[in-house]
Amino acid sequence: MKYRNKGDTTVNILVIGGTRFFGIHMVNELLTAGYDVTIATRGKASDSFGDKVKRIFLERTKEESVREALSGTHYDVVIDKIAYCSNDIKYVMDVIDCDKYIYMSSTSVYNPKHINTVEADFDGIENELIWCDRKAFPYEQIKRQAECALWQQYPEKNWIAVRYPFAIGKDDYTKRLLFYVEHTMKSIPMNIDDVDYQMSYIRSDEAGKFLVFLVD
Repeated sequence: MKYRNKGDTTVNILVIGGTRFFGIHMVNELLTAGYDVTIATRGKASDSFGDKVKRIFLERTKEESVREALSGTHYDVVIDKIAYCSNDIKYVMDVIDCDKYIYMSSTSVYNPKHINTVEADFDGIENELIWCDRKAFPYEQIKRQAECALWQQYPEKNWIAVRYPFAIGKDDYTKRLLFYVEHTMKSIPMNIDDVDYQMSYIRSDEAGKFLVFLVD
């Protein structure tokens, strides 16, 4: 992790989302490293950042709201944690000016997942781009469409798609792993339709730190 010294040129970072789960670790790391952080959210969830960050309010799924909030702005880096579909990508990329765009993708883009999966197992250029909203397709399909939008519509821009597996930690509000642990410990029956299915995980604090690593 690089920490910025007093007097260094300020790096302005816009975080879209980032007030829950590993986004909290990420923002705290950005602040510790000395970055100038602005958070764009709906403003409905409380956070612990206080006046250490600047704030922008927008409705992420509404094009006009995104345009009104971000049009004409420039950031050195944009970290988009809540882009789920191709329209989400379009709403931001068409209006904002940034030197680097970091998109929070997912290993769900891989179909099927398998041992020793490599980046090239999903190709955002070869797959058909469909402009869609979040409810148009299942989760894995809308995440693929988001990447297709980056690959096919914005190849000239400097962007990174981070394909994380399931993020887990003590602060995981979804409790998706805890569900299985508790049911097993208490001998509570549960429906598992594929007992051989294997999953990959990343710790929530490490997930946040790696996104900060990509900023430089």
